[in-house]
Order: sequence, then structure tokens, then C-alpha cells
Amino acid sequence: MTASIITLGCRLNQAESALITARLERMGYAVVPYSPDSQPDLLILNSCAVTATAERKARQNIRNLRNRHPNTKLVFTGCACNPALQEIPGLTIVPNRWKSELEAFLQGTPIPSAEEWRNEEDEHKVFSENILTAATERTRANLKIQEGCNNFCAYCIIPYKRGRERSRDLEETVTDFKHLVKLGFQEIVLTGINTCSYNCRGARLNDLLERLLETDGNYRIRIGSTEPGPMLRKIVDVMAKAGGKLCEFLHPSLQNGSDTVLKLMNRHCLTEEYAEYVQYAREKVPHIHIGTDIITGFPGETDATFEETVSFVEKIRFANIHIFPFSPRKGTAAYSMKPCVPNNLARERAEKLNVLKEKFAAEFRQSLLGTEQTVIPEQDGIGWTGNYVRVKSEGSELTCVRIVNTDQEICLGEKL
Repeated sequence: MTASIITLGCRLNQAESALITARLERMGYAVVPYSPDSQPDLLILNSCAVTATAERKARQNIRNLRNRHPNTKLVFTGCACNPALQEIPGLTIVPNRWKSELEAFLQGTPIPSAEEWRNEEDEHKVFSENILTAATERTRANLKIQEGCNNFCAYCIIPYKRGRERSRDLEETVTDFKHLVKLGFQEIVLTGINTCSYNCRGARLNDLLERLLETDGNYRIRIGSTEPGPMLRKIVDVMAKAGGKLCEFLHPSLQNGSDTVLKLMNRHCLTEEYAEYVQYAREKVPHIHIGTDIITGFPGETDATFEETVSFVEKIRFANIHIFPFSPRKGTAAYSMKPCVPNNLARERAEKLNVLKEKFAAEFRQSLLGTEQTVIPEQDGIGWTGNYVRVKSEGSELTCVRIVNTDQEICLGEKL
């Protein structure tokens, strides 16, 4: 039997699709890339709902897939799941919290009721996947270590879709990591909704990192997006002594550079504290990449508070910024907040920040001239350094290069 998986959205979804692949292979399926012209025996859509548009498109996709593949067993999972979609003939819906039970559902176990979907409070804080991640990529693997979020930021639907914070069992996580190293992956990305909240019976993220770094092999570890907080200092302490095996990269989400707006957003770290974390990281790891996320046009953002964001970005000089005009999300506190910022103004503010983004990204690349960096060449010999700069260099595996030219967006590395 053949199976295909379509994955939408974040790295955590990608990591979970790799776990789903392993489960399907355990059941005897041959997992093959999806093609619109194919007719697999089983087709799984792992969906995203981070924005209303993403959720709407995911539900459109599942209906289109049903029409395109009438004889295929169809499974819909991920954040866009909804009990109402059970009306689609032949569709099996597997909510996020039961992804690990996929095999049982495929073998006929009844899907939990809609009422059970909403009962997330009784979930255990430590979970096991009871399987190891399948090799679905070439050089970079995503390793799931955490799930859920307790922050309830005003704009974010994810706590309602993913539930409360839970952490993957430490020993299983270490075993899975060693498995991926043995498979030959040269970069392993630790993924979750809020990786900084990792807590397996008192073992925190820094403890997990230290355990993982005990593993022999030619690899490096990258931490995905993080939440700003005291854990950042502990991560940086581990990074400073890891000799490049823990990528010199942090992406702590700021979301806005005005404390007034941050409070409206129900964010838990204000700008002064955030700046202190950045200063500490740069003192301990001089060439660290500090990236972030910023939302423009959040309800209540004024010209004055936006200028505070501009000033803060100029102060921090981020190596990269993901910039998003605010998108109201039904089901969140921000959906009904006033006063609203016109969409065109939110986009104008995003464009202004984008100019700064490009300026400081170039500045960061220039700061690496003459430094030694690890890089994994990928297509056409172009890959990423540990501090997330694109470099063209010789070789086909994780290697050390000296950055000899930073004039272009793709830098030039000389193999050492």
C-alpha cells in the first residue's frame, strides 16, 4: 500500500509529519511524495491554522483532495481540524492531541467525540511519541521536543488549537536525536510551540541541550523560534561552550517595540528586559544571529508607538526580522479590540520596517567577514552557516569555512 503526506505550516508540523511517516512505515505503507496525478491508498493532510486564511485554505484543500482522489482513504489532521468536517464522505479527522494514535484510528478505533476535543486540561505535562522520527529530508531534520502554549497572547489562536504546554520525555528525545545523527543528518532543529518551556520532570531546555551535545558525530543543533525569558541566558551559556555544535542562532519573538502595545498583546517580556537578553547573548557569543518577529498595525498601535518600534529595531539591529501586518483572528482576544489600524497603514509600517530589516541583515553579514563558520552546502553548493547566513562554498557536508566575501546576500566561503 502507498501513502502520501501533505504538510502545511510550521516546523512542528514538519516534525510531526516525519513521525507520522514512521508510523505509516511501521504499518507497512510505502510513503511516497504526493502528486496530483497519483492515487495513493492513503493521503494525509497535516494542516495549519495560524491565520484565518491558512485555516480556510486548509479546509478548501481537504475538500479538493476528496474530489480529486475519490478512491483514496483521506485523513485530515493538524490545527485546522474541526468536527464539522466529518460530514465529508470517507474523511478521517485526527485532532492534534491524538496524532500519536494515528495507527489505532486507521485500524478502526473510533475518533473521540467533539466534546472530548475541547477537554485539554487533563493532558499530561510529559508525553512520549513511542516512535522515532523518519528520514524525510536530506541534510536537516526536525525533532519534536515540546507541544502547546500557556501564554495566550491576544493575537494568537495556537493555545486554543494546540492546548497547554507539554514536554516530550527526555530519554525518548535523546534516543530520537541519536537516531537522527546515526541516519546522517548534519543539522537537527529542535521544534515545538514554545521550546523554552521544555520541562521534563524538572529537566529544562538547557539540560536537554547538554545531554544531546554528549552525542558523538558530525552534526549541529539549531533551536527554532523561542520566547524571550530567563531560559535564553541558560541557552546562551550552553551555546558559548558548545564549540559551534549548538548553532549561534536565536530567534526570540519580540512582536512589537512599544511596551504599550506589548501590554495590549498580553506579551510577557517588555523591551528593556528583551534588550538585556540580547546584550547578554552578544557578550557571550559575539557573532550570534539574533532574529525576531514583529506585528505592525495591532489594534491600538499609533504613529507614536510605531515609532517606538522603529527606534527599538534600530537599537537592537536584528540580523533578521519576520514582519507581519496584523491579521484579526476569530477566537482571540484581539479580534474585537479597538481602535483598529487600517490595513493599508499596517502594510506601510511593515514596508518601513522591511527597509531596516534589509539594512541590518547586510550589516550582520558584513560583521562575519574573515570569521570561521560551519556550513552545510545544499543546492548548487549554497547552504547556511550556524548563524543563519547563506554561503556558497565547496564540499557536500558540514564543514568549516572562512567568510571571504559578504558583498552579496549570498556570501562566499573558503573551505579550511
